[in-house]
Amino acid sequence: MLSYLRYFLDRQNYEAIAIAGAEFFAINNKTDIKKFQLCSFNEIWRDAYTNVPFYSNWKERHNLPDKVESLSELQQWPILTKNEIRENIKLVVRDVKPTSYVVTSGSTGVPLSLPAWERKGSKTNQWLGRAANGLLPGKKTFLIWGHHHLYGVGVARIKNRLLRWVKDFILGYKRISAYDTSVEAMVKAYKAYSCFKPEFVVGYSSSILAFVRCNRNDDLRWRPRLILCTAGPLSANEKNEIRSFFEAPLAMEYGSVECGVMAHTLDDCSHYNVFWNTHILQGVTDSSGYVRNVVTCLDSRYFPLIRYDIGDLLEIASEEDQSSILHIKEIVGRPSEVITLADGTSFFAMVAEACVEHIDGIISHQIVVSNDSLELLITASRQWTEIDFSKVRSNLYAVVPSLSNVNLSIKQVDSLYRNPGGKTPIVYRK
Repeated sequence: MLSYLRYFLDRQNYEAIAIAGAEFFAINNKTDIKKFQLCSFNEIWRDAYTNVPFYSNWKERHNLPDKVESLSELQQWPILTKNEIRENIKLVVRDVKPTSYVVTSGSTGVPLSLPAWERKGSKTNQWLGRAANGLLPGKKTFLIWGHHHLYGVGVARIKNRLLRWVKDFILGYKRISAYDTSVEAMVKAYKAYSCFKPEFVVGYSSSILAFVRCNRNDDLRWRPRLILCTAGPLSANEKNEIRSFFEAPLAMEYGSVECGVMAHTLDDCSHYNVFWNTHILQGVTDSSGYVRNVVTCLDSRYFPLIRYDIGDLLEIASEEDQSSILHIKEIVGRPSEVITLADGTSFFAMVAEACVEHIDGIISHQIVVSNDSLELLITASRQWTEIDFSKVRSNLYAVVPSLSNVNLSIKQVDSLYRNPGGKTPIVYRK
């Protein structure tokens, strides 16, 4: 009975998944992939400048052609930024009304609200990537997930939460909040996990890491088949920490609110495979040697995203064609996670992980940037001593010597700052 209900709930996705799977099977060399992407791009671009005033203005302002003959031509096109969209938001319209709005999380600045149509491409990609790792609809899945802020208030909130619970029951999900990563909440989540005995664990990277660190002194009573982390990269040590705790393989999913799911790894995490049928990922190499991800979405959208600067830095193989990136070695982070000191020294905030990970009881950390001062905030399962703080400070000075000339404080707190979407950025700028 439940299997029929699951089909009913997800029936609209199955046809799209079958079509996308057929595309991946039939088109399997770089030449054919580029032909597919080129044809899809020209259709999206024609729709954009014909029906969306923003792009008719964009086309005229930058003297852009009606179509392109190769993907490499696009690398000479202007890059679209959130600020550009925000400043011209009145032009982001069509003759028909949107069915919803997509709000970016604001992790790189002020949140941006974009009118949208219902999009099936992201859900299709999500299930294709998960199916490649054995995670199919109906499998018992423990979700460390969010979106409670979208339930509304009052009676509507009660109704939406009840509807979500019923759907989760039918689909075989157990959902706990990804937003409360306190020791108390994660210990409670561990008890729910042990009772539920899932085949798969899916959740935000930082929340799964907090789950592991809050419960690592307990003997794991149930081992899942796979852990799938989303919404943020993990260091090699963090990945191993999660694998070791669950004694299970780990996979990663890469996407964003506005662009949807763009790539996934298999359970060895050796590299990400890009969903080239719905996205063109192009690279712009910056001074750090990393590649800045510039995304063109190929699915039908109320507001097409063309050469859009999503704000992520990638590591790709030297032989990878940056006019259409098909494989990503690693998601490095965001330029907003680069901190530049007064003397010109720049460093990725991720270096702090190496400075705190060896301190017993660490759960999570965050760097707060405020004018000319820095705060390293940490949450832990025990009260830190002056020796702990001293070790971390010494480690930071060893990794980034210029920090010794900065007003730097290290504080233990109960919780970290969150962005409007409820996620915890590694860098928070006041």
